[in-house]
Amino acid sequence: MRKLMVTLCLMLVLSLSQPLQALSYDDIQARGEIAIAVYRDFPPYSFTDENGEPAGIDIELAKALAQGLGVKLDLRWMTPDETVDDDMRNYLWKGMNLTSEDGQRVKADVMLRVPYDREFAFKRDDLGLPAHELVHMFAPYQRERWAMAYDAAQMDKPQTAARFMYYPVGVEVDTVPQFYLTTAMGGRFRDNTHTFPSVPEAFRALRSGDVAMVMGMASQLEWLHQKPGGEGKKAPTEQLTELAFPLLGRSDWELGMAVHANYRQLAYALEDIVMEHINNGDFIRWGEKYGVDYQLPERFLSAQTDPEIMTGTQ
Repeated sequence: MRKLMVTLCLMLVLSLSQPLQALSYDDIQARGEIAIAVYRDFPPYSFTDENGEPAGIDIELAKALAQGLGVKLDLRWMTPDETVDDDMRNYLWKGMNLTSEDGQRVKADVMLRVPYDREFAFKRDDLGLPAHELVHMFAPYQRERWAMAYDAAQMDKPQTAARFMYYPVGVEVDTVPQFYLTTAMGGRFRDNTHTFPSVPEAFRALRSGDVAMVMGMASQLEWLHQKPGGEGKKAPTEQLTELAFPLLGRSDWELGMAVHANYRQLAYALEDIVMEHINNGDFIRWGEKYGVDYQLPERFLSAQTDPEIMTGTQ
């Protein structure tokens, strides 16, 4: 009897510790709500504004996805882990970090701002097995790229990477620009590289004159550049530029969304909604709302001359 009681207690504990499951298209329709994961404190994509309300380009997209499915939106704020692989594990198929009101681990139905890249999607792990077999990545909706902000009062427009040897540059910790500036060219840029917890904090250092340049994602720098308050007074000599750097890797990349690999029907429905909002210009308008020169993936750039691309018939 004692063994039976122990077994029953163990089964109860295990059942309570299992994560709530992400839902299929039919389940979402039946529940009337979709859980969409977005990154926390990540302007201009997903953040809370001065009134404490969700704001950003990905928030606009999340609202549009829920509206397109005819269901309510349940936003799930993600705290980024070390890699995107970790984030997809935590928020799509394992559910380590999300918790519901009753304390259970919860997964999201959809995750936004996921790299859309064939090489990344078919990556193999250390054992040679598919690293992302439990995740389906789809619907690219933005093309992002690296850019720089600089103070023209301190320096001329950067033309080569040699500028990093003579002027202080701010970067966000644990990012490609930080890795590049601390390791490239035998570490020649390391002494002038100043690391900050976030791009906005690096940008404040630019406006206060502590650094002469900031390197980061173009959309973030554009948003900060046009933001008059809260991030420091806009300097009249503050400029933005794009510059290709040797050894930096890819200068631009596409971003889309992801669901659990079992829920392709949901992915198809969401992709149709994304196409609709690309077609009607909403993504461009959302970018303008946040001061971003929104770049669509390359397949949509010739849409005006080839409308079949917009309708998905190719």
